[in-house]
Amino acid sequence: MVRAFLDAFPHATLWTTELHEMLLVGSNEPIELDAARIAQRFNQPSVAKSLGDVGVATPAALLATWVTDRAGLERYAGDTPAVTDDRPSIEYGTWLRRNEIVRVLPALVTLRTEPPLHGADPQFVDAMHRQRDVLFTFYASGLAAYQDDRDHWSEALGLVMQADGQNPYYRWIASGGP
Repeated sequence: MVRAFLDAFPHATLWTTELHEMLLVGSNEPIELDAARIAQRFNQPSVAKSLGDVGVATPAALLATWVTDRAGLERYAGDTPAVTDDRPSIEYGTWLRRNEIVRVLPALVTLRTEPPLHGADPQFVDAMHRQRDVLFTFYASGLAAYQDDRDHWSEALGLVMQADGQNPYYRWIASGGP
């Protein structure tokens, strides 16, 4: 699927949206990440509420979800053939296996690069890094849960809740979901 996406878009990025999902963003034009424009959008009440409801409370928290650019996605896809109508490999893919997240998520996390952010001051970048550290500690907690490592799960989730216990997504997961 990633190879097909790369074949369709000359500019591609990967963002994390939650423990079990990632978001590919592609464009025919370069993707610009401007700190001032992102902050301006966050000043819109509907944007702030929608993102806040899922645990993204600040522009720095949004940019902390950046994983990688096209180069990282190229490394991940390697020489895997693209999914096409006549080669629908995702319909029968091994990624449907139980607990495949334990293999895939760490591979995606290793692709992590700095977002190509323009106009951010050092405080903004520091806040983004802190948010990213909490997010990836949360992912380590989730992976530990899948591997039945209760001690690591508890320790990592405790750190997450200590750092950002008001985050509605983290609270929802920590409480066991719906």
